[in-house]
Amino acid sequence: MPPSSDQDRRLEHDRSRAAEATLQLVLDVDWVSPSIARDRLRRWLTAHRWSPAHVDDLVLALNEAVSNSIEHGHGLTAPTRDDSAQPVEVHGRVVTESDGARHVELTVRDRGSWRAPADAHSSAGSSRGHGVTIMRACVEEVTVDRTDDGTTVVLRSRSVPPPLT
Repeated sequence: MPPSSDQDRRLEHDRSRAAEATLQLVLDVDWVSPSIARDRLRRWLTAHRWSPAHVDDLVLALNEAVSNSIEHGHGLTAPTRDDSAQPVEVHGRVVTESDGARHVELTVRDRGSWRAPADAHSSAGSSRGHGVTIMRACVEEVTVDRTDDGTTVVLRSRSVPPPLT
């Protein structure tokens, strides 16, 4: 059975919202927030006709950046929520280069003060402490700026060709 015209309008509205020029997220300091960021980024990139492999890389990099903001910026280690903390903000934009190729810039900002997690291990065999390494493997460039006011991480994707028309 074909969708109704109301359904068509809702789907078109969802598509146009998802293809907005920028991505703006304000996330609670909560362990659910990385999954919200992953889902919204995936939908936004898909609406911009990003290739699936590049989408996966960016989703993983953003997941690490948001998770680090929650864990290191605010010290949240248990699956709880910190309602007193300033939210984590994510801003994304598509940049079109002179040759038509495109890349994404994602900025993740928290207003916490960096702290190592309570259960961090310093042993060489630890599986912790690889977030920035994972981000660097997934994107072209990672910039981390830590100040007294919080931390800002900028992720710049590898360039992709213009979408086929």
